[in-house]
Amino acid sequence: MKKTESVESRIVRAGNSIHEPFSRRVFMQLAAAAGITGATGLATTTSAQAATTGKIIYQVDVLHSYWVEWVKGFEACTAALGLDGAQMLHGSDPAKQISQVRSAPQQGAKMFIGLPFPDGAVPQMAKTLQSSGIYYSNIWEHPAWFSPVDVGDYHVQYSTPNSELAGYEVAKVLFERIGGEGKVVHIWGLPTPTDAFRTAGVMRAAAEYPGIEVVGNLRTQWDRESGRDAMLSMITAHPDLKGVMAQNDSIAEGVLAVLDERDRTDIPVVGIDGLPDGLNAVKSGRLAATHSSLPAYQAAFMVTSVFDALNGWKPSLPERMMYTESALITEDNVQHYLDNLYGADGPAYDWTKMSRTLNPDDWNPQAKIMPIDPETHFALFPDNKDRLNPAYADMKSSGEFDRVVQLYEGHYISGPFKA
Repeated sequence: MKKTESVESRIVRAGNSIHEPFSRRVFMQLAAAAGITGATGLATTTSAQAATTGKIIYQVDVLHSYWVEWVKGFEACTAALGLDGAQMLHGSDPAKQISQVRSAPQQGAKMFIGLPFPDGAVPQMAKTLQSSGIYYSNIWEHPAWFSPVDVGDYHVQYSTPNSELAGYEVAKVLFERIGGEGKVVHIWGLPTPTDAFRTAGVMRAAAEYPGIEVVGNLRTQWDRESGRDAMLSMITAHPDLKGVMAQNDSIAEGVLAVLDERDRTDIPVVGIDGLPDGLNAVKSGRLAATHSSLPAYQAAFMVTSVFDALNGWKPSLPERMMYTESALITEDNVQHYLDNLYGADGPAYDWTKMSRTLNPDDWNPQAKIMPIDPETHFALFPDNKDRLNPAYADMKSSGEFDRVVQLYEGHYISGPFKA
C-alpha cells in the first residue's frame, strides 16, 4: 500500500526547497507559528545543504607553493559549503584563460574565481562570465580604475591583501635589522600591479631611511629558481650588500640558497606571503620577516563571496572591492601563525560562519576586512583616473564606505588572529 505524505511533511519539504536562506527561514518560522510539527528547528537553522549549491571553478597560473596553500582553503571551504569544485591552470597564457572562461558554461559552472594574468584580461573575462550568468570573483591582479560594478551583478568582487602595506612593513624590519644604512638588494616578481604595489611600499619605507640604498630591481618568475638566478647576479655585482628584500617567499628561498652556498648567512633577508617554509625560516632565524597573505583564507573569502551571491546576497558598492587581512610575521609571533595556519587540523577558521546568507544575523568574517578606496589604491597609476565609475564619489560622500567599515568591524567577533 502506498504511503501518503502528510500535509505537514509536504509543508516542511516545501520550506526546505526554498533556495534563498532568508526566505526559507521566514517561511519555516510562519509554519512553526501555525503549529506545523518539524518546522520549529528548521526555522532557525540554515546549512549548506539547504542553500543553492553547484559547481565552482578556480583558475590560477600554476600550482607553485603559494597556490598549493590557497587550494587547501578552496577545498576546505567548498567541502563545508557542499560545492563541487574544479581546477583550471592557465600558465599565464592570456588566450588560454579566456578560452577556459568561455568553456565554463559547458562545464556546468555556477561560480568562477581565480587569478587573472595579465590584469588587463579581467574586463573581458568578467563580461564573458556576466553574459553566461556565472558569478565571478578575482584576486590579486586588477586593472587600475576598473571595478566590478562596471560589468554587472555577476562580477561580484575583487579582493586582495594590501600589497603596498606588506612591502612597507617587511622593508622596515629589514632596514632596522641592518641599522638603517647600507646597500639593500631588491628582487622583483613579474610586472604586475601586485609587484608594483609591493615595490611602492618598499620605496616608501626607504624614504624614511636616508642611509639605505636600494639596488638590483631584477625581475623573476615569482619562484625559487629565478630568485636564485637573480641573487647569483646580485651577490657578484654588489658584494658589499647588507640585506635582501625578496618580493615573495619563493624568491626568498632562492636567495637564501645562494647566501648559504657563499657562507653569507650574516645577510638578513625578508619576503612576503607567509608560506610554511617562510614561517619556518623566520622561526629558525634564516628569514628576518615575512608578511602572510593568509592564502587559505583568501580562497575561502572568494568562495564565500560567489556562494553568497548565488544565494541572493547583493553586495554594496564598497563591498565590490575589498582588502583581505594580511600580517607581518616576525620571530615574536611566528609560532602563533604556524599553529593556526599550518597546524595538524588546518587553518583555524569556521568556513561556513563566513557566509552572509547562511548566517544572516551573525556572520563572522573572522579576519579584518576593509573596503578598497579606489582613489587611494590606484593612485600609483594616475593615467585614466577619469574612468573610475562616478558611483564611487557618491558612495564616499554619502558615508557608505564608513558604514561598510563599521559593518565588518562589528561582525568580526572572533578569529584565530583577532587581537
